Amino acid sequence: MARPKTLRGRLALGFALATTVLSVGFGLALLHNARRELTRAIDEGLVPVSADLVARVARDGPGVVAVPPPSLAPPSDAIAQVLSPDGAVVARSPAPPTTPALVTPEQLARALSGSVVGELTVPKRPDADPHDDSSPGRTERMRVLAVPARFGDQRYVVVVAAADDEAARLERELVLLVSFGMPTLAVALALGGWLLTGAMFRPVRAMIEQADRISASSPSEVGTRLSIDRGGAELVELGRRLDAMLDRIDSAANRERAFLDEASHELRTPIAIVRGELELARSQVGPDGPLPGVLDSTLEEVERLDRLAHNLLVLARSRSGRIRDDLGPVDLETVASRAVRAVARQAGARAVTIEVAGTAIATGDELSLERAAVNLLDNAVRFARARVDVVVSQQDGWARLEVGDDGPGFDPAVLPVAFDRFRVGSGAGPGAGLGLAIVAAIVAAHGGRVEAENRSASAEGAVVRLLLPAD
Repeated sequence: MARPKTLRGRLALGFALATTVLSVGFGLALLHNARRELTRAIDEGLVPVSADLVARVARDGPGVVAVPPPSLAPPSDAIAQVLSPDGAVVARSPAPPTTPALVTPEQLARALSGSVVGELTVPKRPDADPHDDSSPGRTERMRVLAVPARFGDQRYVVVVAAADDEAARLERELVLLVSFGMPTLAVALALGGWLLTGAMFRPVRAMIEQADRISASSPSEVGTRLSIDRGGAELVELGRRLDAMLDRIDSAANRERAFLDEASHELRTPIAIVRGELELARSQVGPDGPLPGVLDSTLEEVERLDRLAHNLLVLARSRSGRIRDDLGPVDLETVASRAVRAVARQAGARAVTIEVAGTAIATGDELSLERAAVNLLDNAVRFARARVDVVVSQQDGWARLEVGDDGPGFDPAVLPVAFDRFRVGSGAGPGAGLGLAIVAAIVAAHGGRVEAENRSASAEGAVVRLLLPAD
């Protein structure tokens, strides 16, 4: 049997097994005790009968047993025998004449000096029960009491026996009751255990549902995240402790986002100044000599630094949830065209042609989506050999922006984690590993998704696709 995966299932199974074991043990103990008490009751009933017969034998001789005394009269089903010391049946109460001695020789020898209690099985008497329709050859169980008796100088043993049928019938009824009652009780208790554990874990389920609603983009949940007002003091205290832990985590995340935001803003100003001065110096330097190449290389590095600062700013905004503050209709064709102009210098330096086709209207933040498009094009231009295609379309409630290049494509090992931060794909061009991660963060903040794949063998290159809610 497979082990349940949930704690509730394990507790319910353990409760059911424990209940079953206890029920079986209790039932067996009940049957044993009932059997013992019924047997004791029969034995105690034989004592006054034997005492009466011993007194009668001592007064009137053993033949008195042949005439049923009041103690053997109906409704009593007891039978009696008087045995000589050698085991011969001297007299018997009305019973089948073939009934043998009701005690063994060993029991007879012990009964000459004291009472002996035992049990034996004899052929079932047809007259024992007027309603008995048992077939011939059936046997019955009897309890036997043998006591010493005297008539004058002659020693005898008086044996009294009573059928155990009533006790056996009660035992059978009790077995039937236990056989059906105990499993029913076990099932009922197991079901009760399942319901009880369900009620016990209901506050835990509420905590799980509250935890599912918590995300870094929902700071309004702070302070009321896992508040539990029922379920016991332990769960309430656990909720408080988890709330305090989440508050500390949220505070640390807020400090990190604030640092990224401020650092990005602070970096962009000096970078813009350096970039402007380099562009001015480059415009005033002639084409000859090593200086133009140095200025161009420095300007390219400054542009990379500017993109990195901008990406950090966008990442901070996306993680704080501010991208979704003011969403509206956005023309993705216009966004793509602006992104093409933003990377035109880089594309020209690498002799890469960029083509834009199609149109679609998405719901989102225009500046954020433009940054995502710029990052996609920047990545595609760095890896493309000669051409980058941008296709905008709208289908099934989704606005799609697809950027494909004719470069080497994604390394198969990188493709599953292409949108993770600080993952740099193989191929041409350096990178910080933030471009596609920023794209994924922006799209996720808009309620969309991103896809990346390599083109077929007949057309080399990679394709990155954005799917955004259409307006």
